[in-house]
Amino acid sequence: GDSYEGEWKDDKKHGNGTYKWATGTSYEGEWKGDKRNGKGTYKRSDGSVMYDGEYKDGAWHGNGTRYYKNGDVYKGEWSANKRQGRGVMTYANGDIYDGEWKDEHKDGNGKMNFHNGDVYEGDFSSDEMHGKGTYEYAGGLSKSIGEWKRGKKCGQFENIYIVMVEVSEQVYYENDEVKSDSNVKREALDADTDNEDAPPSKRRNICGRRQCT
Repeated sequence: GDSYEGEWKDDKKHGNGTYKWATGTSYEGEWKGDKRNGKGTYKRSDGSVMYDGEYKDGAWHGNGTRYYKNGDVYKGEWSANKRQGRGVMTYANGDIYDGEWKDEHKDGNGKMNFHNGDVYEGDFSSDEMHGKGTYEYAGGLSKSIGEWKRGKKCGQFENIYIVMVEVSEQVYYENDEVKSDSNVKREALDADTDNEDAPPSKRRNICGRRQCT
């Protein structure tokens, strides 16, 4: 059957103690008035942790971490056994949501980092993108800013594209030093640097065009 080992007060579980159910599940932590109150850990029958955090009158309430069997992990605020308030959910597939929750659902302002590299930051309602938000696509080269409705774009959006421009510059060196004087550059350009027979005064050691010696 069920068993309890711990502190008592006025014939009620009070203080620190461990309760084990006949099913194999267990709770170890603080008690008050015969109920789980304070910090404690609830374990499944196989010994794995299901919840570690704060309790109020036997329910998950306050700050705590919930470990789901599928690999998801939620760390944040709870109210009456429900995700409520601010919290971070790390999904087994690599997605991460950091934001507000209401009655177990993503609801309010939050940020969703998808495992493919996309990022959405803005309003949520009932687990969906809903309201104003910004969706940035993987790589950070484009993003959409506007209003969403039940996970879909709705209305006017501002689409921003970041165009990568390759900039090339020609820099001339002499003995590992940059020569910024325009006369020197012109002389270097005019010199027959590829002609080994050119007079020494006309030859230049220009890194990038030939090996400096």
